[in-house]
Amino acid sequence: MAVVETTRESWISRLGGAIKGIVAGLVLFILGFPVLFWNEGNSVRTAKALAEGEGACVALDGADRVDPDCDGRLVHVTGQATTQDVLADEEFGISENAIRLERGVEMFQWVEHSRTTEKKNVGGSVTRTTTYTYEKEWSDGVVDSSVFKEPGHDNPAAIPFEERTRLAQDVRLGAFRLGERQISRIGREQELVPGDGYKCPVAGAQCRGGTIYIPGPAAWEGGRDIAAQPQVGDIRVTFRVVRPHAVSLVARQMGDTFAPYIAKNGKKLDMLVDGERDSAEMFADARRGNATMTWLLRAVGFLMMFMGLSMVLRPLSVVGDIIPFVGTVIGMGTGFVAGAAAFACALVTVAVAWIFYRPVLGIALLAIAGLAIWMLWKKKSQNSRL
Repeated sequence: MAVVETTRESWISRLGGAIKGIVAGLVLFILGFPVLFWNEGNSVRTAKALAEGEGACVALDGADRVDPDCDGRLVHVTGQATTQDVLADEEFGISENAIRLERGVEMFQWVEHSRTTEKKNVGGSVTRTTTYTYEKEWSDGVVDSSVFKEPGHDNPAAIPFEERTRLAQDVRLGAFRLGERQISRIGREQELVPGDGYKCPVAGAQCRGGTIYIPGPAAWEGGRDIAAQPQVGDIRVTFRVVRPHAVSLVARQMGDTFAPYIAKNGKKLDMLVDGERDSAEMFADARRGNATMTWLLRAVGFLMMFMGLSMVLRPLSVVGDIIPFVGTVIGMGTGFVAGAAAFACALVTVAVAWIFYRPVLGIALLAIAGLAIWMLWKKKSQNSRL
C-alpha cells in the first residue's frame, strides 16, 4: 500500500530559503578554487614522482632471495603471495588457508521508497506530492522502521551477526615479508563455498551454495525454504576469500620487507597489483590512475563552483515564479550564467595553477578562459539591449 503526502510551500517561504542559501552558495563557490588549485599541483607532483621512480626502479631477478645490494632502493618484484595462516570464523565454523576472509551479513527488511513531484502555482507557491511505497529487500544495514510514514512495516532493531574481515598476519612474497598495508591491498576476492561435509553450527541455518540462511527470531518454524520464501528478520551470510596468488610490487626494499619509496618532492610510491606485471606496465597504470583522479577532481571543483553560483542566483528564479513560466525561463538563464561563469573560473584557476607548475600550458588555458569570459560579457550586453 502507498502513502501519499501533499505539502504546500508559500512563495515567501521559498524566497526566504533561497536568500539563506546565498551564503552557503558563496562558501561552496569559494571552496572550489583551492580544490582545483591543489588538484593540479598534486597531479604534477605525482607525475614527477612516478617519472623519478620509474627511472630509479630496479627489477629483482626473483623473490627467492633477499639481495642486500638493493637494500634501500626502489625495486620491482613479482612472485607468489603465500601464507601458512588459517583464517577462521568460529561463529560459523568456517576456516580457510587464506590471505583475507570476509563475512558479509544481510537482513530481510521492509524498505521505504519515496518519489516526489513538484508543481509551481501562480503566485510563486509550490505544491509537492510525495508517494511512499514499501518493499521487502535484503539490506546490509538496519533499516529504521520507526521513521516510516506508514505504520505496520516493522523491522528488527538490530542484526544479530556483524560483518567481519580477518587478515593473515604473515604473508610472504618469496623470501620477503609483506606489511599490513600491502596485505590489505591484495585482491582477487572469490566466493567461499563450504564443502559438502560442512554443517553450520548456528541453529536453524540452511546452506544454499555459498550462502547461509538463518531464520529470524519470529520465524523459526520448520520446513520453510528461507532462500525461496524469506521473511522479515531472516539473515543471509556469505563469505569471500582471497587465496594465495601471484602479485607484483614496486616499493622500497628494507631488509626482507618493503616500505614506501619517498620521492624528492615528498610523494610516496608503494604499488601492489594482482598478477604478474612488469614495472613498465605498473608505472603506466599509475599514470593513467593519476590522470583519471585529476579529471575527477576537476569535475568536482567545477561542480562546486556551478552549484554555489546556482544557489547565489536562485532568488531570481524564485521571484520570477510568481508567474511559473517566467520563473522557469529565468531559471534556465541563471543556470546558463552559472555554468559559463563556473567554467571560466575553473579554467582560470587551473591556468594559474599550471602557470605555477606548467607555464606553457597555463598561458594557453588563460587565453581560453579569457575567451569564455568575453563571450559571457557579450551575451549579457546583447540581453541588456533587448
